[in-house]
Amino acid sequence: MLGNDVVDLGDPETCPEALHARFDRRVFGDAERRALARGPGWLRWALWAAKEAAYKGARQQDATAVFAPRRFLVELDDALRGRVCHPGGSLPVEVTRRGACLHALAGTSPRARWRVAARGPGDPGAEVRDLARRHLARALCCADAEIGFDRRGRIPAARRGGLPLPVDLSFSHHGRYLALAWDWRDAGGGAIR
Repeated sequence: MLGNDVVDLGDPETCPEALHARFDRRVFGDAERRALARGPGWLRWALWAAKEAAYKGARQQDATAVFAPRRFLVELDDALRGRVCHPGGSLPVEVTRRGACLHALAGTSPRARWRVAARGPGDPGAEVRDLARRHLARALCCADAEIGFDRRGRIPAARRGGLPLPVDLSFSHHGRYLALAWDWRDAGGGAIR
C-alpha cells in the first residue's frame, strides 16, 4: 500500500496569510505544533502532505479509514524521513522538497516509485492520469493507449486492455504540480519489477 501528496508552496492557499487562526489546532497534534513553532514555515505543508499521503495508503488497506488530520501523527527527522501513526497502524513516510514543491510518499514497500511533474493548463486529474499512463506503458513496453484507469472507491486502479493491472497507485495534484506514486504487485500481493 502507498500514498503520495504534493504541495505547491507558491500557491496562494499555502501562504501564511491564507491560514485561519485555528488551522494548526484542528490539524496538528501537540508535538507537531511544537515542531512548527521552531521550524521553517514550509514544515506545516510537509506535515500536511505526510498526513495526506498516509491517509491514501491507509485507505488502500481499509476502505473505511477516515481522514481526521489530528489522528494522523507525523514524526519526521531532519532528513524529512519518519512515520505517520494513525488509528489503523503506521506507515513510513519520506518528504522531498525541491524549490516550491513538496512531495510526500508514504508506504510499506521500499520499491515504490514516484514522479512529480509540472502541471499544464488542462484538467489536473486528466493530466496526472496521463502521467501515470506514460509511466505504466513504458514499464509494460506497450502503447500509452492500452492503459486505462478505474476507481475502487476513491482509489485509482489501472487496467490494460480492460484487465486489471497488479499495481498500487496514488495520484495527487496541487497548484503547479502533479504527482504519481506506484508499486507493482505479484499475484501474492508482493511487489514486482
